[in-house]
Amino acid sequence: MGDPDPTEATREALAALREIAPFDRIDPEILSRSIPAARIRRLAQGEVLLEPRMGPPDTFFVLLSGRVDGLVDGSDGHPVWSLGRGDSFPLGALMERRPVSTRQVVAEPGQAVALPKAAFEALRRESEAFDDFCTRRIGHLLTRGPVAEEIDGGAGGSGALLDPSTPIRARMDARTLVLEGDTPLAEAARALESHGGEAMLVRLPDGFGIATLRDLAFRGLNRPVETTLAEIATRDPVGIDADTSVLEAAVSLAEHGFHHLLVTETGHDEPLGVLDEGALYRVNAMTPGLLHQRISRARDVEALAGIRQEVPGIVGALLESGSGFAPISRIVSGINDAITRRVIGLTFEDAPLPAELEWCWLTFGSEARSEQTLATDQDNGLVFAGPIDPQDARGHLLPLARRVNEALDELGYPLCPGNIMAGNPDLCLSLDEWGKRFRGWIDQGTPEHLLKATIFFDARGLSGSDPLFERWTSAWREPARKNSRFRRQLAANALRNQPPLTLFGGFRTRTRGSQRGIDIKLDGATPFVDAARIEALAQGAGATRTDQRLALVPERALPADDLTAAYDFIQRLRLRHQYGQIQRGESPDNLIDPDRLDGLTQRLLKESFRIARKLQRHLEIAYQL
Repeated sequence: MGDPDPTEATREALAALREIAPFDRIDPEILSRSIPAARIRRLAQGEVLLEPRMGPPDTFFVLLSGRVDGLVDGSDGHPVWSLGRGDSFPLGALMERRPVSTRQVVAEPGQAVALPKAAFEALRRESEAFDDFCTRRIGHLLTRGPVAEEIDGGAGGSGALLDPSTPIRARMDARTLVLEGDTPLAEAARALESHGGEAMLVRLPDGFGIATLRDLAFRGLNRPVETTLAEIATRDPVGIDADTSVLEAAVSLAEHGFHHLLVTETGHDEPLGVLDEGALYRVNAMTPGLLHQRISRARDVEALAGIRQEVPGIVGALLESGSGFAPISRIVSGINDAITRRVIGLTFEDAPLPAELEWCWLTFGSEARSEQTLATDQDNGLVFAGPIDPQDARGHLLPLARRVNEALDELGYPLCPGNIMAGNPDLCLSLDEWGKRFRGWIDQGTPEHLLKATIFFDARGLSGSDPLFERWTSAWREPARKNSRFRRQLAANALRNQPPLTLFGGFRTRTRGSQRGIDIKLDGATPFVDAARIEALAQGAGATRTDQRLALVPERALPADDLTAAYDFIQRLRLRHQYGQIQRGESPDNLIDPDRLDGLTQRLLKESFRIARKLQRHLEIAYQL
């Protein structure tokens, strides 16, 4: 028996659906076979489509035109959400077989495709794309939204420069040369020249090393003729699995400042080969690894200034590759970390510091979270320890810290308006002084104090003593985990900053001088950052990146995919906005005019803000606010 012929009404419904995500990605045959009962129905103004007393819904709607508002008791007729063309509902209630939680009323007449519950469930079974949409919900649309499409440049798939779905093995065009460790350097140089490439594997008694053309040229310089590869090879090189994406490989290279990675294969004793950074970027442009190399050789601030100016170009290349915010910001933050470490090194290297003085340069805020964009200022501090009077220690450290702050300002990292800098005596403290301060905040802090203190709970040790940094984090991580009153105060502060949506579902804008718009950092990203920080503190987790922290939110509260996709969408929009300003010769900022966004971007941005509201609702419930 053949498949049923769709009626004319069904054909119209299917044609309408194929213009809307995710139905535009579903095989037409599957769509026709799974939903033969789909119909386009008119929506009359004031019509109640769904409400709690109706019980679990039996229809799935996809809006083609008009508007549907969600109302709750006590809202005085103001909707808590509004849906327009392309929106579908009631997804959660259908999947969980429960009544809707709002009264869903037609606010503006229009049309919708109506799918009976049985057709909805059949389509989920038949189509992986639709099932993925249902389970990931907004994550699916956000990752395919106009920001992604614009920066993909239509490449997509494995054609993207740093495509997250392309494995490393796809960029390894030929087998890497493998030589024994006892091979003389002259013989190795001839072999590499004949084979081609920039690097070779060196077989050693205890594993494999890497030797490059640069190693042969510089490490082998003025060595005896009998010098072998084993004597100059990099031992225990950083390795990465061949099935890791080229995007993650690029991040790993940038974070370590390397040009080559040892590529391994699960189940194989011998490595697959050596990955050259150039194979990832496929261009003769300045790559993050080469920038790290130049940073490490810079002898003054002037040399670093030229390198700093090349960062927007790398960001542009990554945006064009379709990369998400997390890997781009990790690469940018890695370069900024390297520049800051070099400035600290140049400043501290000849300083006559007491031998007994242990110190660690602390970085806070977005740099600590590895989430810096193209518009960022400084947030840093110092912790020190040792058998030395704190005032004497500050006498040694503060002049150096101020020189570092001033040099970073020259390099385009502005001085912090709130004076959150290591050159501030209040932030150049002994381990005991920091501990006392944290105890005061955690045990007795007022909401106003905590509003200023929040930034210190996003921290990394950037230079100096790593063990001292670990002791510093111990001063607050476990006490914060144990003190629910403290976290409740943090949650109350976080709720002060609401996503910029009006009661009627529009954007709430602010005016700065002659400009009007949404502060995409303060109003858009910060609600995610604040809630994720509180979740990490509650669990005593060492994670600093917001995407890592969002994964700690209980799945029953909000799916992790929804949270990370919404946060990524907001931050990619912010980064794209700043990159465009730099390209036009303007100073980058965070103020985006929503009226200049296309309709789909506006809709996805609103949905991202709604997810931020749900995340804040999770805080309200968890801390009874």
